[in-house]
Amino acid sequence: MPSGFRDQLQDSLLMLYLAPEFARNQILYHAAHEFQEGDVLHWWHPEKSNGIRTRYTDDLLWLPYLISKYIEKTGDYEILKAEVPYVEMEQLRDDEGERYSEVTITEERESLYLHAVRTIEKSLSFGENGLANMGTGDWNDGMNKINGQSVWLSFFMCDVIQNFGAICEFMGDKERAQRYTEVVNALRKAVNEVAWDGKWYKRAFFKDGTPLRFK
Repeated sequence: MPSGFRDQLQDSLLMLYLAPEFARNQILYHAAHEFQEGDVLHWWHPEKSNGIRTRYTDDLLWLPYLISKYIEKTGDYEILKAEVPYVEMEQLRDDEGERYSEVTITEERESLYLHAVRTIEKSLSFGENGLANMGTGDWNDGMNKINGQSVWLSFFMCDVIQNFGAICEFMGDKERAQRYTEVVNALRKAVNEVAWDGKWYKRAFFKDGTPLRFK
């Protein structure tokens, strides 16, 4: 049975109220399936050393999201100091949307805080309209052919970065916290100016700026 980065972190949110230690272990376990470039394995086989590297843009943001929720619930800032390795695999070529392959574990370990920072920095990719670039999916894996910007991801990114900005302040990383505040403000402005049609928020935009329409 494969393990999914996004799915199992989402499921772990419930455990914050039932067994916070379980959620803590899941955070550290999933952080160890992150690449040093900041992206993560979409899913992997725990009994093997194989997993799938993709361009899904929301997967990686679930790590800082859950870290923020965990700390909010438990007050356990010590988790940020935990040293966690990375996985390694050849980076995707420009013409590849995903690749299933064997991964190796790095000898280098970094704090969970830096793992989370790497995921956020990797996610900071925006279109000309100021919205977050979708990659090949934004929680909805069926969006893999749009290759544009995601309104949903822009909302999610605002929440993740705003909450993690408070953690940056706690860690004394004030310059990064300020930059994240600026990112959130710019995203909010773009969402309300570009994505709002007067009645509903649009779902996404294609690369050429055409809004996604549902028949």
